[in-house]
Amino acid sequence: MALAIWLWPRPSQMGWRLAQEVAPLPLLSQIMQDNLSPTFPVDPGQMQIWKVEVAGQRQPLYLVDSRVEGSETQPLCGAIGCAFFGYIPQDTGFQRVLATYLNPHVPPGRSLIESTTTVEHGLPRLVVNQLGAEGFQQYTLVFNGEVYEIQQIDTLAGS
Repeated sequence: MALAIWLWPRPSQMGWRLAQEVAPLPLLSQIMQDNLSPTFPVDPGQMQIWKVEVAGQRQPLYLVDSRVEGSETQPLCGAIGCAFFGYIPQDTGFQRVLATYLNPHVPPGRSLIESTTTVEHGLPRLVVNQLGAEGFQQYTLVFNGEVYEIQQIDTLAGS
């Protein structure tokens, strides 16, 4: 019963698409290698990916929602949420620059992850919206040249 909860809602941005439609094959291989066990077969092509590209960005950022479309089991979801990743192209493949668990349930009219037009170290700032014990929170994530890190947390009343 709890597994079905993670199938809905999906991230609402128009940019989220089925991974097999937008992700380069080496990225899908890297996702498998970094995050999945060979003993638990999961098709990363059935995950959702948002290829983020804004003005001034050095390279595309591939955000990965690990929930597998149409699957009864979600190996990368648990009590605290589901795994979300970010990857950028490198000479030898792809580098993971974001790895976090997020609660995919946000209030109506809110997106789980938003990209801003502010670019730092070649990648855009991200805003993550979360419902938690403290209420509705927005986490601002910035790329420090190696990985995304939390720069600011805002708690919004009445959201």
